[in-house]
Amino acid sequence: MAAATATPAAATDLHYVLMSPNFGGTNPVAFQMAQYNKALQAARAAAEAAAARTATPPDPNQAFVNAIISQLNGIVAQTIAQRIANAGAGQAGTIQSGAVTITYMNSDGQLSVTITTPTGSTTLTIPAGA
Repeated sequence: MAAATATPAAATDLHYVLMSPNFGGTNPVAFQMAQYNKALQAARAAAEAAAARTATPPDPNQAFVNAIISQLNGIVAQTIAQRIANAGAGQAGTIQSGAVTITYMNSDGQLSVTITTPTGSTTLTIPAGA
């Protein structure tokens, strides 16, 4: 029969060190790790949401609708460009489409076209045709 021997138990003081600078600590690593974990979780959630959106099967008619819309946009753009390019001396006009404004003026042998969008404006000045 084996004899059981008891070892004396030792007690130590527990010491807590504040880790987060938010709570008066001086070690920013815990806070940085929490921020990293939160950012990682947000990135995962965004990736899962994107995957869910792409997992939805496309409407087979959508490609046809997109092609028609693209062709109509091209025809409208070509018509507007021809109207501006064929402006006679002294002619001016404004074309509005949603938040986009196109203003043109043929004056002094120069055709000036200004395209204004919500993000800014662009002005083109080209010699007018004879």
